[in-house]
Amino acid sequence: MNDLRPDGPHLTAQLPSDLVSNTAIAAAPPVPMGTVANLSPALKAFSMAMRGLDRIAPRVSTDLMVKHFLRPRRRPSEYQTRLPEGAKRLAIDHRGQQLTGWSWGESGPSVLLVHGWEDHSGAMLRLVGPLRKRGYQVVAMDAPGHGLSPAMDTHLLDTGEALSTLMNQVGRFQAIIAHSYGGAAAAILLARQPRLMPDYLTLVSPMRDIRQHLAIFAGIARLSQAGWDRLEHTMQRQLGQSLDDISTLLAAEHINVPGLIVHDREDPLIPFANSARMAGRWTDAELLATQGLGHRRTLGCPEVAGEILTRMDRCLEPRAERCRHTAGSPV
Repeated sequence: MNDLRPDGPHLTAQLPSDLVSNTAIAAAPPVPMGTVANLSPALKAFSMAMRGLDRIAPRVSTDLMVKHFLRPRRRPSEYQTRLPEGAKRLAIDHRGQQLTGWSWGESGPSVLLVHGWEDHSGAMLRLVGPLRKRGYQVVAMDAPGHGLSPAMDTHLLDTGEALSTLMNQVGRFQAIIAHSYGGAAAAILLARQPRLMPDYLTLVSPMRDIRQHLAIFAGIARLSQAGWDRLEHTMQRQLGQSLDDISTLLAAEHINVPGLIVHDREDPLIPFANSARMAGRWTDAELLATQGLGHRRTLGCPEVAGEILTRMDRCLEPRAERCRHTAGSPV
């Protein structure tokens, strides 16, 4: 494993054996108070109202919780004014509506950029320029309910289906770079639909599983243990499958291409240990640890971007060279 500090050299370190254990991980409890974010007045009022409602009408409060969990809050999406030169808008049909996507370039290996929860393609734009300079085609998509895509309910499996629709529309990608929730959605999709597997996969601060997503939401909503139990049970019933199966740790065992996992040791939202465990299950993955970047600033760090692209180049260039030789060989 490599350590990357924005203001210092690379360091070599050993992974503690307890972090890469393949043993099952216990279900995540709600995130303790104060560890997720400083809540806005509106969210504080919402959590107080939900706690009160939970005591007098638990079924109603659970239904409301599920509704809020599935419907991402909209972040400002003025990123359209910052699109790198050459952007072409894509329309991706999903559940009767059209999601918004963007593409740059028409030749070279193709790379898909996947943003995180309650984010949008704007979070990935810093990678577009460096990728284009290296000769890559680039595609990004606002997930269901995010950015410039229509408001709608979504979750890890649904976002994965939207990514599948995009890939069926524009073709398989040679590389994917995905952040947080988007990393989990992509990994789970690829494990379930290996025909879509890229030649190289980069996951940045990937969410562990749908239970962890529920736990983050439960921490923001300040759910009681009983409220957490009802939320978990209701989501499992609604999805029609065990929540244990919606996991990047399980997906990692079925990812058979080389790749990179990047995670900050001080990530306050998704613990670094999750990525260390995932690296232990993904047989051909490198783990790059950063220090002091937290959860959202990792992608904006030029040193991190450089490491991601250098490793991706190293993997894809020999494959492209083999394809060129094969194409020129006599039949």
